[in-house]
Amino acid sequence: MVKFNIIDQYPIRLGITDRLGGISQGPYGCMNTNFYHPDQFQTACSDIKIAIDSLGITAKIIVATRQTHSSNLLIIDENFEFKGLKAYDVSNTDLKGYELYSVDGTDGLITNRNDIVLMTFYADCVPLFIYDTEKKVVASVHSGWRGTSKRIGEVAIKMLEKQYESNAESLIAGIGQSAGKCCYEVDEPVVEIFKSAFKPEQVSLLFEERGGGKYLVDLKKANQMIFNENGLLEGSVEVKSACTICEPTRYHSHRYVNGGPRGSMSMFVQLI
Repeated sequence: MVKFNIIDQYPIRLGITDRLGGISQGPYGCMNTNFYHPDQFQTACSDIKIAIDSLGITAKIIVATRQTHSSNLLIIDENFEFKGLKAYDVSNTDLKGYELYSVDGTDGLITNRNDIVLMTFYADCVPLFIYDTEKKVVASVHSGWRGTSKRIGEVAIKMLEKQYESNAESLIAGIGQSAGKCCYEVDEPVVEIFKSAFKPEQVSLLFEERGGGKYLVDLKKANQMIFNENGLLEGSVEVKSACTICEPTRYHSHRYVNGGPRGSMSMFVQLI
């Protein structure tokens, strides 16, 4: 489990799973939280329970994203209607007594409720969280290269400002384990997309040309830039340096298995 020191003094429980500590087997193991695979549903529920117990999470309503590399985020406040979400029957799993929901076409969740567990998925893409230390509201975000080029981290901050009157000086954030610049190769069209979202001098820092129309991209740095541009104070962002492609025995990596069967990691968040 990957945890962030920056949140230690605040009333929040948050962590990102790795491949360790669960019961899943083979390419899904031994920790896999992706319950969307029908043949992995039971074991994924068991791994989810292990993960949230290890974080001391006590809320019984889990809301999970069904991600599409969008810039869509969902706010779950006190007036939220769960009937619009897909509900899963977990009565015969280790999550018995919990409510498990998913929301389609969404790559981030925001809440100020302490009875909700936010759940987002990763396997090379960048995990982001943003926490307002004054308003006590949190965002959990999935940001791959598409989401980063759409500046989904900035979208989350703007939503916090609009919905909760958040101020940048009160925000802290984390950037979790993901594919690093050492390994994350993209084609030239990706560079062109980033040119419309970042300044020329930023693009030159984010990409390293390898030849043949191939580039290495630093998505962690890109998201750090987005946080800085939106007023987060120096020292308010904690970045995990681990590359998921470099360490396939520790982290699930979509690129390492080249599209083959694999599990997923999840960020779990509960306000307390």
